[in-house]
Amino acid sequence: MGLIAGSTTDPPALAYSNTTAGNNAPSVGYATVYPLTMFLRVLSAQLLILFFYA
Repeated sequence: MGLIAGSTTDPPALAYSNTTAGNNAPSVGYATVYPLTMFLRVLSAQLLILFFYA
């Protein structure tokens, strides 16, 4: 559940998964996927601008 919350960058989903799991194990999955997802969002936006306006 932490991986899904991190890939959609959804902090409320992370809070729900931590509550459901009863521990902080979903936070580890969230922390591994979240930075990559944010990087890919910025990169894809730049590529779209480059593709459509260049």
